Amino acid sequence: MPRHDAVASKYNEAVTIALAKLAETRLFYNYREGQLGTDRLRQHERSARMMAQLAKCQEGDILVIPAQVGLHYRGRSVRRAREVFQDHEFGLGSFAICCILLTHPERLVHWEQLHVDCAGDEYAPGAVGVFDRAPYFVFDGGKVRFGTNFVDEANGCYGSASAFLPPRTT
Repeated sequence: MPRHDAVASKYNEAVTIALAKLAETRLFYNYREGQLGTDRLRQHERSARMMAQLAKCQEGDILVIPAQVGLHYRGRSVRRAREVFQDHEFGLGSFAICCILLTHPERLVHWEQLHVDCAGDEYAPGAVGVFDRAPYFVFDGGKVRFGTNFVDEANGCYGSASAFLPPRTT
């Protein structure tokens, strides 16, 4: 996937651009349209730190990242998934999941497919500094939908996506 800073100067802007690209490729609805400023959406501290570590070890604008897209944490809340991540594991955010969906068009085309929680991001719906939600992607009503949910809500239809630092970077 591309480094988010190769797409835009701020993470939020890169997410907005990636969501717009996703909307060009399939039916899409963004529940948070116009609500993705720095006061509402940010990378989780652990994810930002580990992505920076990963970026230091790879040259160029493209990052190769070993990842899983939710199956391992199916049915667990984002909060619980973050608590049980391995030492070299971190949550993937909205930008990464958008990139995965763009390069894997077979993902999220049926309701029965596992919906993806973005454990690498935090969201504050009221823009008041309470980052108690995380973004998600779901297929519903014939389209991919992007929204946010409380980090402590667990649902067997969702799973938190995560990535892993290779052994040489830890």
